[in-house]
Amino acid sequence: MMSASASSDDYTKWSLIASGEGAGRIAALYFASMQNEAIADRILLLNSARADLKKVLDEIAEHLGGKEAKALETIRRERVQLFGRQSTGTGNFWKVGENEARIDFDEIIRRRIESLGLTSGDAMFDIMTLGGGTGNGSIPYIIDQMKHGSGRTASGHKHFALCVWPDLIEADHRHFNAICGLSRLLKYGEDSHQNADMVMLVDNTTLGKKIELGDGESNYYYEINRMIAQAIDMMMAPGRKNTNRVIDVNDYIVFPSHIGVYHTTPCMSLGNDVDLISIESALDDAIENTFFPMDPATATVVWLIVRVPKRYFNVGQFEQRTLDHKFKGWVEENIIGKLRYSTVTFVEEDIDTFDVLLLLGGFKLEKLVPESFEKYLMFKELLELNAKNGEISLAQFGDDVTLSTVELNRIEQNLRDYMAHIDDVVKRLSR
Repeated sequence: MMSASASSDDYTKWSLIASGEGAGRIAALYFASMQNEAIADRILLLNSARADLKKVLDEIAEHLGGKEAKALETIRRERVQLFGRQSTGTGNFWKVGENEARIDFDEIIRRRIESLGLTSGDAMFDIMTLGGGTGNGSIPYIIDQMKHGSGRTASGHKHFALCVWPDLIEADHRHFNAICGLSRLLKYGEDSHQNADMVMLVDNTTLGKKIELGDGESNYYYEINRMIAQAIDMMMAPGRKNTNRVIDVNDYIVFPSHIGVYHTTPCMSLGNDVDLISIESALDDAIENTFFPMDPATATVVWLIVRVPKRYFNVGQFEQRTLDHKFKGWVEENIIGKLRYSTVTFVEEDIDTFDVLLLLGGFKLEKLVPESFEKYLMFKELLELNAKNGEISLAQFGDDVTLSTVELNRIEQNLRDYMAHIDDVVKRLSR
């Protein structure tokens, strides 16, 4: 338990590690617009294509000014890193991205991550989009190596993988990548061990339905990324601006990992009038705004973060015991989850609104994922037509770049097994 006046050295430090073009946009926007002390300057944008790095920063710069633009220049000068042999990218194939990360991990990637200055127990947001090749290939590999590799000087770090699902209208090969990426974030290696400590699922199509752009307003994906950045910001808040119960890193990962259901999705309700809107109403609004298609009733674990103006902190419905009581009743009416966490945090601004972040975890993956699985299977059949001796060759990216059918089958089975385990947990809790 920490007081709000504790020194910054007492807090969990976070960092943002983004790989690939889409992930770079999210991380750069967050760093420039939020400027959170939990992150400070600990951000790294990785890419296998120089042009993509420049494109990301140029596009974000169009929306920013003042201090935000200055922060963006800091990234441009100090926080970008190319890796791999393919200066023009990975050809939208995750296996190429993984191979490129493997080539440069020890000499480049690990050193750059370790230079951010995290210590054991600190946390990393590892950001990737699931449809592409660079981030989708590299991030699961990087997490595994940081936690389990032979030179793991940073094995005590906690890894929160934030992954963005491709639009349903995107091509089959991008959904093939998505299935492989999600599976490798959840389970990795020949022994299929847990990889990321938490996997946060975000869906472009779901978030896009919440956006209404008028003439002259920001672009579609910028607004999606802005919502994701807000969720990241609220996740980190309880470990700092809080004098009561803290939801910190281990509260996000210990019990979900123990029961084997460690995927989540955010739900948010922002700008609620402190005098007019009840906690229960804000929760009802938040659960209507999930970031990934799901049945909220199947969530097996839930975290609640309520962010209020400082003068309302620990007052009325924002007092911790009152919040716990209201949240307990709401959970019993709305989800099957037996694991629940809640906390109140505050902002210094002189405003009259409060925000709610719900993280729903361990829910059934019966929406969207099966549709992508069908596209995965169709594309897998095409790849296997050219397989020789159980190896799918990607020789245009180097003679050593192959994907074995054994590895692909293991990746597929890992995800099927994880989804079956979720169904079993939900069934047990529903009795």
